[in-house]
Amino acid sequence: MRRHLLAAAAAAAFVLVAAPMAQAHGGTRAFSLVVAPGSVPAGAQASITATLKNLSSHDKLGSADITVPAALTGVSVVDPPGYATATLSGGVIKVRDAKLAPGGSLAIAITATAPCGSGTLAWSATAKSEPSYQPGSPLTLDVGASHLTTTVTGACALRFVAGHTPADARVGQAITGSPYSPAGPVVQVEVIDGGGSRVTSSTATISVTRGPSAGSGTLSGTTTAAASGGVASFANLSISAPGTYSLTASSAGLTSVTSASFHVDQVAVLCVEDITCSASIANGQTTFDVTAPANAAPDAGFLALSNAIGPSFDCAGYKELTATPTTIVGPDRTKTVTATIDRHVLSAQHRNASSLQMCFGAPYPFATRYGSTLTSVDTNGDGVADFFYGLLPDCGAAPCVAKRKLNEDCDGIIVVKAPGGPKDPAYRP
Repeated sequence: MRRHLLAAAAAAAFVLVAAPMAQAHGGTRAFSLVVAPGSVPAGAQASITATLKNLSSHDKLGSADITVPAALTGVSVVDPPGYATATLSGGVIKVRDAKLAPGGSLAIAITATAPCGSGTLAWSATAKSEPSYQPGSPLTLDVGASHLTTTVTGACALRFVAGHTPADARVGQAITGSPYSPAGPVVQVEVIDGGGSRVTSSTATISVTRGPSAGSGTLSGTTTAAASGGVASFANLSISAPGTYSLTASSAGLTSVTSASFHVDQVAVLCVEDITCSASIANGQTTFDVTAPANAAPDAGFLALSNAIGPSFDCAGYKELTATPTTIVGPDRTKTVTATIDRHVLSAQHRNASSLQMCFGAPYPFATRYGSTLTSVDTNGDGVADFFYGLLPDCGAAPCVAKRKLNEDCDGIIVVKAPGGPKDPAYRP
């Protein structure tokens, strides 16, 4: 009898201890969602992983709905391995038949395109024990154990395509990616994401306008084009007057871009290595003939001539015979500049050949004629002289006046020995 009583007491004690343990075991019904990576570049197509984890003590995670941020576009989902399925419907990823045991996890592979503007996008999720997401038996999202945001970094922008950036051109001729070559590669602008990669899906409408420039020319041609594969092409752009220009590309919602500066010249002649090249330009009733003798140095380039570009200047005590300066650029070899002034101009000014001087300007200091001064100019307002002008001395060292005379028609001739270098000297006899 005593033995039976002891057994009953032991059984009762077991029941009293086991009941609280069962209650604690069934008290945790939670899950987490971790979205990675935490950031993606603006406008980029990104691979995103959404990982569900069952944090419950004993219940399975059978199904879940993951709500994708509305700002993400082009969303697609891949079924995870195993029995689980993941389908996209109305911006919600429906995970079914997950059968996640306590502590188990399931990774969902997602592809989506981020918006072009930066910001933080929020994800959300619900889950249930039932594999078919039936009413009842919900699990609670543990926000502290989850990562529910995607940060969009940077911004979509425009960029001139390498090899298709505007290069030097002649007045009125097509601007291309090759200097002074209307048949060169067309100017192109691409749409790029926040990481600098081309957005090949973009069909944005892009416009080009004159950027910061030093010239009076008007930009002509088809200045607005729709991107195809993320690239817009501009095949017939031109500028109507000489000067230094840049182009700015813009499109709604995208960061604009301005090209590097380029020259537009009236005359441009290709100079080939070891071959003498020459070019001419008229400035009113004065003609400039420029010769760049051949030499053995690898100095091929263009000899470019234009009127009325760059700073205007007048040498003190001297009457200029041209209305504007004539600028002569490159290549990097010595040159001879011969200015021929119509005899009628000389006659009107009561001048003879011996009185001819050359008023010269350049972005570097140089020696001036005896008794005259070199004037310096700060053209960009930074407090530093960056342009100089004055009367050239008779030769010695270039730049200098090598000869003055009248030709057989009684036109005035003044010949200047010009230094090498690609900079922009300008001449006014």
